[in-house]
Amino acid sequence: MKYKITISYDGSKYHGLQKLKNENTIQGELEKVLEMCNEQPVKVVSSGRTDKGVHAINQVCSFELQKNIDPYKLKGYLNRSTSPYLYVKSCEYIDDENFHARFSIKKKTYKYTINIGSYDPIKNDYVFNYNKPLNMDKMKEASSILLGPHNYRAFVTGKHDTCDSIIDSIEIMKTSDTIEIYIKGKAFYTYMVRNIVATLVLVGSGVLEKEAIAKMLETGKKVVEYSPAPASGLYLVDLIY
Repeated sequence: MKYKITISYDGSKYHGLQKLKNENTIQGELEKVLEMCNEQPVKVVSSGRTDKGVHAINQVCSFELQKNIDPYKLKGYLNRSTSPYLYVKSCEYIDDENFHARFSIKKKTYKYTINIGSYDPIKNDYVFNYNKPLNMDKMKEASSILLGPHNYRAFVTGKHDTCDSIIDSIEIMKTSDTIEIYIKGKAFYTYMVRNIVATLVLVGSGVLEKEAIAKMLETGKKVVEYSPAPASGLYLVDLIY
């Protein structure tokens, strides 16, 4: 039987989603637990890899089992058998033979959280402790340039055959000392969201002007060298199939 599960997890407790030898990962933990009840190896496929430290509110995975286990019972088994930092929110049979956890996705939404107030050690694994004010208006103006179909190579780390995608929306909201950036789009490449956030922070801090965003899209190169925003502030929020 083929199953689809929606999970959430605390990425600070894992070395990412993808299975790695001798490292604690989401895929590795799920496969280990599923193999105990299936009594055969199980391959877990996800909507996409999240890096070490990146969190998920809604991540989708699929897998096949030789046994037919009721989805409600399977959900309970997984939640009893995995760590408290991973939770299976739903479990169901997959009736569509063409469904693929990764390739069937139409849209993804990520959230990035920035603390612009005082340094908070308790939140350090769950936000970007930037701890300085940012100009929200400048960030919003710059973010609008990123919308639509573009080649996002300047915002992608590593080599890829293509960096073409479509960003549908970028919403930037402030509550007290927290800024949340929601980015919704078709496809995201390695560190793409974190590089976009890092660039918007540079704009909000006055290091870059919004015109730099347009130049980066046009040339495919960074205008200044910078590191991706920390993984701790990034959350996979929603998936549309």
